[in-house]
Order: sequence, then C-alpha cells, then structure tokens
Amino acid sequence: MKPRHPSKNPIAHLLPKAGAHSSERSMNRHRNLLLLLYLSAALHAGAQKTWELRKDQAGIRVYSRTGDSSRFDDMKVEMTLPGKLSSLAALILDIGNYPNWSFNSATAYVLKRISPSELYFYSLIRSPWPASDRDMTVHLHLTQDTGGRTLYIHADEIAGYIPAKQGIIRIPLSIERWIVTPLPGERIKISYELRLDPGASAPAWLINHFSTKGPYETFCHLREQLKQPKYHDAILPFIRN
Repeated sequence: MKPRHPSKNPIAHLLPKAGAHSSERSMNRHRNLLLLLYLSAALHAGAQKTWELRKDQAGIRVYSRTGDSSRFDDMKVEMTLPGKLSSLAALILDIGNYPNWSFNSATAYVLKRISPSELYFYSLIRSPWPASDRDMTVHLHLTQDTGGRTLYIHADEIAGYIPAKQGIIRIPLSIERWIVTPLPGERIKISYELRLDPGASAPAWLINHFSTKGPYETFCHLREQLKQPKYHDAILPFIRN
C-alpha cells in the first residue's frame, strides 16, 4: 500500500505566506501612525485661535483673541497713519512722555540706557476701580532690517529687575511687539500685539472689558503726538526712513 500523503488545504493559496504576517502588521502600524499624525494636525489647526475684530473706528482696528498663556485676552492693533519711522521711534524712546499718550500711564522713567535704541524703563499704570494700580519694568529694544527698512519694537516686562513697591502690584507678564512698515507718501503701517497678565486680584472680565478701550485710546493719542515738531522732524542715526 502506498503511503498516504497529507491532504492539500483547498484554501491554502488564499492564506498569507509565512513572513507575510509581519509585513502586514508593519503596514497597518504605518497607516495608523499616518492617521494619528493627520488627526493631531487637524486638531491643532482647529485649536488655533483667530483674531476677532472688536473695534474699527477712525482708521484704528482693535482685535482680541483668547490668550494661550494667560487668562486675559491677547490684543492686536492695526493702523496706517501719516509719519516716518524716525518719528515713531523718537516717540517710543521718549519714555517720560508716556503719560501723554499711553492709556492710564501715570509715570514712566528710564532705569538704564544700553544704547540709543535699547533701554530699561519703569512704568506705573493706573488701574480702573476696584483693581489696584500696577507697575512694571520693561526692556525696550528697537531694530530695523537692512532690506525693507521695517522697524521692529520689542517691549518685554522683566520680572525682578527692581524691588516691588508697597501697595502696587507688579505685572508678571507683558509682551509687546510692533512691526512698523514704511509706505509711500511719508506714511507708516503699524501692526501691534500685546500679551498681558496684570497680576493678582484683577478680575479677567474687568481687564478684558477695558482691553479694547485702552489700545484704541492709546493709538488715537499716539497719532496726535506724532504731529508735534519734536517727533515729526526727528532724525535718528540708527533709523532709515
């Protein structure tokens, strides 16, 4: 009698071959990773906060958005106005004049001058009732690119630069960014952003309520200040108009 051979599996040709399992698992893992990356990117894009227009008046547009690192809204201001880069730079660097145009500024003075375009200054800000007054020490630095002549202004609160003053709350976070672009006809375009945390005991709803009023009034006064001869006619060796 002939030896019996194992019967052939009728569906053997449909089954994956010996090494195919690991290859298929690898492909599945690759597809799952791509899907995970796609979903993460989509969620991140959806979480990006967009600017909401809060006020558009007299050529001044004020925007806000929910802050990423603070309970308080980030602010942005955009405007185009007559003037030169050197005029705005001269105004920004004239620290003692801040109470005449910066919203609720009570006093401001230079603490240390690093160069004609960089310094540290102190600022006291009157807060709306019932909040307490605030103060901060700021590192101010102006730079200009060599190509398009765009002016960049950075003003950042420096914690612990000077001792806190009794009865005044030190602002823990203030980051200001200006991008100022020269336009034909002796005009400038300003894009200004502010990220602020005014510190303890200030209700977020109260600060956010004034967050539109403050930037709007500041830039209204700034426009008027630039008309003064000491700013309008200013010439600064480190600024090219």
